[in-house]
Amino acid sequence: MTDKNIVILGGGQAAANAIKAIRSLDQSCRVTLVSEESSLPYERPPLSKKCIRGEKTLGSCVFFDQDFYKEHKIELQLGRKVESVDFHNRKLLLDQHSSVAFDRLLITTGSKNRVLAVDGLAPEQIHYLRTMAESQAIVDQLQTRNRVLVIGGGFIGLELAASLRTLGKWVTVIEAGSQLMGRAIPPEIAGIVQERHEQAGVAIQLNTTVSRVTTNGATYDVEMSGGHSITCDLIIAGIGIEPNLDAFEEGPIRIDNGIVTDECGRTSIDGVYAAGDVASFYHPLYDTHMRLESWKHAQNHGINAGKNLTGESAAYNEVPWMWSDQYDYVLQLSGLARGYESCVKRGDSPEEGILYFYLSSDRIIGACGVSIGPKIGRDIRIAGMLARAGQEVDPDVLADTNQKLQPLLPQ
Repeated sequence: MTDKNIVILGGGQAAANAIKAIRSLDQSCRVTLVSEESSLPYERPPLSKKCIRGEKTLGSCVFFDQDFYKEHKIELQLGRKVESVDFHNRKLLLDQHSSVAFDRLLITTGSKNRVLAVDGLAPEQIHYLRTMAESQAIVDQLQTRNRVLVIGGGFIGLELAASLRTLGKWVTVIEAGSQLMGRAIPPEIAGIVQERHEQAGVAIQLNTTVSRVTTNGATYDVEMSGGHSITCDLIIAGIGIEPNLDAFEEGPIRIDNGIVTDECGRTSIDGVYAAGDVASFYHPLYDTHMRLESWKHAQNHGINAGKNLTGESAAYNEVPWMWSDQYDYVLQLSGLARGYESCVKRGDSPEEGILYFYLSSDRIIGACGVSIGPKIGRDIRIAGMLARAGQEVDPDVLADTNQKLQPLLPQ
């Protein structure tokens, strides 16, 4: 490649996998990682599950150890905040009046928590969960706190609720919407997951918000929008995330629900790429721009962008896939569960697996299901392959658990 100085801004999953992809193709170019967090890049899914339950240490969440970066000659600038990006002069402007020059730049700044303002609470009285530090802060609080209010019924809130109940904590989840996980998961599956939480002892209140909180020593009296109230001693908010665009909002780079890229990860500025949660990328399979927030997407998008930074022009056309572990349930989503014409159900219980296929013109565009353990994993993968192939399918075969789906794949 002509440009020899690659800088990766942001230290998450997309960044780590981009670095690995770059070094698999180019061992000589200069690569610098700039991250606001002081830790090496790490995976986030355990932060709301195994780390909360004490089954995994925070240090074990890193993708690669220090030796990996040393052996691959990656310059690390950790704990450094980027104030802005000077795209014209090709450099990052950092705190402490320093800068980092680049020939090519990959933006992987990920997402940040949406912040909740509650009448009667100071900002520091509300906990969030996105980083190692936030996970550790919750673990520390749980040493003495037993009655937890989780505000937000999305993936993070529900994974936390499941972990907290496993630890024997009293948990209430309130959600402003009419169903849990409403931004991504269809109501058929959301209802099954809600039943599992309620069986475990979680109190769930939908169509509910916090009106006011009164602090009484170490406890909080929380008034709800419906007029009822609860008492708790720890409040955690998980009301969604948004792309982390703090360093770019005043600059020339095109932004629309994230940094806009083409199918190769290229932004509106030559030599500048974006990947992971922060990118609103063009997906050729669905012929639209989308922004995804999942472990698998951050990994694969980072790999694709890393290859393209070395000179390739590979289009990213992976079918979206995500999962969530809650108690013994494994929830999986492949493709898109929206914009469909018909829906086909396969299976009748979480024990055998319940899977819904979402069709348009007899072609699968998405599938979502839940099972005890990963039982539906094979069918979810086949659904993704069928969606990618644009293969017409027989709805009766999809619904019949006595028929395997493998023969539906194009030969």
